[in-house]
Amino acid sequence: MTIYIDDVSAGVSTVPGSASTGIPTHEELLARVDALVPRLRERAEETENLRRIPDITLLELQDAGVFRILAPIGVGGYGMGVETYGEVVRRLARGCPSTAWNAGHLMEHVWMLARWPQAVQDEVFAGGPAPLAAATGAPVGIAEEAPGGYLITGRWSFASGVLHSQWALLAVDHNGVRLQCLVPINDVEIVDTWHTAGLRGTGSNDIHAQQLFVPARRAAAWTLLTAEDNPGSRIHPDPIISTPMGTLLNIVAPSAALGAAELALELFREQMLRRKVKNTAESRQADSAVAQARFAQAYGLVATARLHWAEAVRLVDASHRRQPRTMAEGTRAQYRLSFALSGEAAAQAVNLVMARSGGSAHRLSHPLQRIQRDAGVLLNHPTLATDPILEQAGRGLLGLGLSVSSF
Repeated sequence: MTIYIDDVSAGVSTVPGSASTGIPTHEELLARVDALVPRLRERAEETENLRRIPDITLLELQDAGVFRILAPIGVGGYGMGVETYGEVVRRLARGCPSTAWNAGHLMEHVWMLARWPQAVQDEVFAGGPAPLAAATGAPVGIAEEAPGGYLITGRWSFASGVLHSQWALLAVDHNGVRLQCLVPINDVEIVDTWHTAGLRGTGSNDIHAQQLFVPARRAAAWTLLTAEDNPGSRIHPDPIISTPMGTLLNIVAPSAALGAAELALELFREQMLRRKVKNTAESRQADSAVAQARFAQAYGLVATARLHWAEAVRLVDASHRRQPRTMAEGTRAQYRLSFALSGEAAAQAVNLVMARSGGSAHRLSHPLQRIQRDAGVLLNHPTLATDPILEQAGRGLLGLGLSVSSF
């Protein structure tokens, strides 16, 4: 039995879609994703051991159209919006948080490619509506001018999805100007560094390049690509292409954290209804008044996480439905704070569930220990790191002005 509170997106049609156009509706796309969840759960341990998404999972995500969600309709994508995107990541995490993390970023990077000028779009979308690309800017590499383009050098970390990508989007500095360079994945070295406690299945390895030539057409100013008025917005009428980049980049981690907490709560419920706890008189954990109270507490934390998440998604979605789409500082503070509080409540719920699940839950074959490790890594991502977010959110809410431009 699933115990989720009503989904924020229930009854909401976020894009025009129908069988006649070949574009699924919001509800149809979510039904496809829900059908994947049981198989993602079955493969979660395999995904962690492989330290990447299994090939069969990638094929199922492609067949479901997941990577086409944010792709423009003009190239064969679905042109869907923030609500569908966040909800898909959240639901995938109910099956496997690592898979949700990679799928969320690969979807997002298709959207990033659709913001480039026409010449690059002709190249990357030639093979279909959902080219897969890794993107990383940590740390920023170096670019030197060369005839017809640039020579770039760097070692970039946290390249989620790199093991499944045809392209890489790499941040470089050229004389104090940040550029994003698009390179074929076969032109760079993938360094196997992703040995972590959680989100092991993402395969978020390093990328290395040394004096790699990038033609000028595949290098663009970061400020141009991230803006509401970007080259792709003049090609595609889909509203999502005009959404400032920062607002979408902050959605994956909180959505995955919420889905992971919902999964943990569901597993906890199933376990309580059959598990006998030592040194207690009850025949099963669910019959204990203390256990009932702990379950209610975990349920409430997940509900809190969901409400904060829904508020943040609402604010982001509202921003891309109006003109101009750039958020005011106060609104940026609100949505970043809501996402951070959602992630914090989700992690608290997972930790509570784990603490009340007995020693067997710590076996590496048990899904709860993996969920707890995944949630721990998610909470350290910049989009959920509470202390700096609280500081900037406080400044924004007090009207003091944000002191970090990238917030």
